[in-house]
Parts: sequence; C-alpha cells; structure tokens
Amino acid sequence: MSADCVVKNGRLVIPKHGIVEADIAIKNQKIVQIGKDVGEGQSVLDAKGQYVFPGCVDVHMHYGHFNEFYDEMTTESKCMTSLGVTTSVLLLDRCVKNMEGWKEQLDNPDLFLKEPGMLHHMWRASYKKLFPEVIEKSEKYSTNDFAFHLLMENYEQIAEIPEYHREYGISSFKFWTGLEGRAALTPAETWALFNMCRDEGVLAYANTVNGELWRQISREVEERAKTDPRLAGPWGKKEAFPGIVETVDLHQVLAMALEVGLPELLIAHVTYRDSVAMINRYRNELGLNVHGETCAAWLSLTWPEVGEKMGHLATCIIPQLGYKEDADALWAGITTGDITCIGTDGVISPRETFPDGKPNPRYQPPPTKDRVGLGFPSHNCMFPIVLHQGMERGLSPVEIAEVCAYHPAQAMRLYPQKGTIAVGSDADLVFVDTSKKHTVTLEELHTASPLTPWEGWEIDCWPTLTMLRGEVICQDGKFLKERTGRYLPRYPS
Repeated sequence: MSADCVVKNGRLVIPKHGIVEADIAIKNQKIVQIGKDVGEGQSVLDAKGQYVFPGCVDVHMHYGHFNEFYDEMTTESKCMTSLGVTTSVLLLDRCVKNMEGWKEQLDNPDLFLKEPGMLHHMWRASYKKLFPEVIEKSEKYSTNDFAFHLLMENYEQIAEIPEYHREYGISSFKFWTGLEGRAALTPAETWALFNMCRDEGVLAYANTVNGELWRQISREVEERAKTDPRLAGPWGKKEAFPGIVETVDLHQVLAMALEVGLPELLIAHVTYRDSVAMINRYRNELGLNVHGETCAAWLSLTWPEVGEKMGHLATCIIPQLGYKEDADALWAGITTGDITCIGTDGVISPRETFPDGKPNPRYQPPPTKDRVGLGFPSHNCMFPIVLHQGMERGLSPVEIAEVCAYHPAQAMRLYPQKGTIAVGSDADLVFVDTSKKHTVTLEELHTASPLTPWEGWEIDCWPTLTMLRGEVICQDGKFLKERTGRYLPRYPS
C-alpha cells in the first residue's frame, strides 16, 4: 500500500509510551503505520534531528471577546496552528455579541443579558438558535480543527444539555461561580448543572473566580492607595487579586461535586498554589475525579519581575499572574497529575473598528507598561513556551506532550482521534527543532494582537512544521494552506 505521505527519521514523542525513532505512514488523513520500514509515500518529509509531537489540543480559547468573532478565528487559528495547536476547543458565551448577524441584536433582552457594570452582553437564550450557523461559518474561517464548550448561565440552558450533547456533539459545559453578575451560576444552579452533567455523562468545566470578593478587595486597595502610592499602579491591581479570589469558590465547587457524585470535573486556569493543594486533597484524600487546567502565562510569568518589566500590561489577565511559588506549584501539579491540561485563554485587545468598518464600542488603546487597557494574548506562543520551560525544569518531551495533547484530548472526548501518535489517529503532527536558540518576536506569530508577553524571550525549541490530518499547513513560518479546520462533534459513545 502506497501512503499519501511518509514522515522519516523523526524522534516521535508518543504520550504514555516514550520517544521512538521511527517513520510514520499517512493515508486518507490518518496514521496507518509506525515503524522502521513503512514503505514509500507520494510525498516524503524528513524530520531528521527533530522531535515529532502530536498536535496540541487547546482546551481553552476565546475568539470575539472584544472584536468580531470570525475575524479573530481567521487570524488566531493561523497563529496557533503555526506553533503546534492543531485542535482548539472554543467557548461560546459573551463572544456571540460580536458575531456577524448577532451583534445587531444586542438590545434584545430575550437574547442578551446586560446589567449595569457588566463589560459584556451575555448570551442568555438557547444555543439551538445559533449553533448550526456557528458550525457552518466556523468551518469557513478556522485553520485548525475545533470543538465548542457552551457557557451555562441559567436553568433553561442547563435543561437543554442532553439536546446539545446528542444533537450537536457538545460534551463540555463551562460555568462561572462569581463573574459578571447574573451570568454566574448560583449554588442552586450549580447543583442542577452537576446533576445534569452526571446523568448525561458530560464534563463540567468550572471558572471559580469570585467577582464580588474581587471587587470588594479592589475597593479596599483603592482606599489604601491614597496613602501608599505604590498601590496606585500595577501593584495595586495585583494586590486586589489574592489567591482567595480563586480558592473561595473552588472549595465550594469541589465540595458540591463530591456530594453530587460528579464523575469528572475540570477547573479552568488554575493559578495559585493553594488551588493546586486543594485539588490534590480532593483527588487523593476524598476520591473526586477533579483535574486542573493552567496556561503558559501562569507557568512562565511571575511577580515581581513581570510587574517591573511589563507594568500595566502584566495586569490585563484574569486571574492575575502569580508569584514564583505559585508557578512552582503549578509545575509540581503537572508531575503529580493534579494539573493535566494546558490551555491558551488568549484575549486580543479591542480594535477601533469591526471588519465592516463600523466603530467597535469596546475600543480602547492596547495596554502598555505605562497604560492600562484590555486584552492579554496568552495564546500566541503557548506550546513552545511550555515546552521550553518544562524541559528547563526537568520534564521530558513526553510529559509535555501529555499535558498539551494527550490529557486535553481525553478530557474533551477527542482521544484517540486527537492527542497522540498512533495507528488510526488523525495525522496531526508538529516538528520541533531543539538544536538552536530561537528569539520570540511578535512579527513571526501570525497574530492580530498588538503584542506578545514573550517578546524577546530566547528559548531552546521552536516548531518548524505543522501537519493537520496529514496535510502540511505551515512550514518554517510560511502557510501552505489556510482555513482547513473542521468541526469535531463529541457525541455520546
């Protein structure tokens, strides 16, 4: 059998197995053979001297926070694909307000929730009104493959979870415990959600930032800043977001999940050392199947250094960046299995206009060291930063592949189609050169963001080629194909 493509001479990074020097034969978008003699292919790619990773599966990406949804999907799916993220799981929530065809309906109270003090219009209606359209349009814009989480905001949406799962293949449902007023679930609504997720066999995905506590502490810091000038700048925003803002609701969510008998729970953007310890206790002492997700920013950027270097820019992220002790705890959590997924959680600063030329009502100038603003593009260099930092800390490439590809694919019900290098899996592959230093620059990242927090970083690894389902999408920073992504339904098995 002649393969469509053969990858030769690579050092294959296979999760839960090891590093194997072997060739890969690909046919009809799938891996069909792995070994020393896989025959000939219509095309041959030589990976000599490079690692070959499975494509990363990002469990946490946002498009359309502040800009038009499909416009950001076009640019940022290219950005992430070029650096090894071949599958993204996107959140449908406040982004609907910036979708073509829906942003003109923001004043419809049956569709959108907007309260005084809320930054965003939140989608409050049934997702059945828009989801088929979202799938159809997204396949015209995305360069990498994609799936969706839905944000649950009320009982009506929770009641429709079985339909979302069985009709549209959505198997993960996110909720907030304390952000954006009535868009956050009450404890009673969370209880209902957990029971529904348990009965339907889908994943509950929790953001445990307590916005009310955050706002109260912020008011106290503002008062202290009147006599402590240090708190009038970036340090004040950092001081207003201590670890308790994340952990107070985390404890409640874990306790409720244990009581309900929730079979699985994922915690979004875990940031602080106390959160890792709490997840570890519920996993190992109480038997709850809970695991955490974190992101490149919280693993690599820490105070006080980041505050001194980046100033106000360092505070444009929720939760706030932590200290070295927090990053150390997150990396330790990866080795103990408490942190199993790496996401991106990127948000691009609002631009002045939408693609149709109409003014963007959320525009403000991008943040800088000396100026506050909106948006923290933590997505635009995720995989090479995590790989570089992980290897510096003594983790193997296999361990990095597990938290960037294997475990996320399992959590998102995409394994073994995604997340590994195995016969029968999609041929999503990333070649990585570790033979020379690479300096990160914004210009090479294929992003619409005006900045990257890792500008000028010198790292020991860099992706040189990305394959999606057996096709070379990007090589040496140049795109050979674009808008090749497909929707990935995750139906009940």
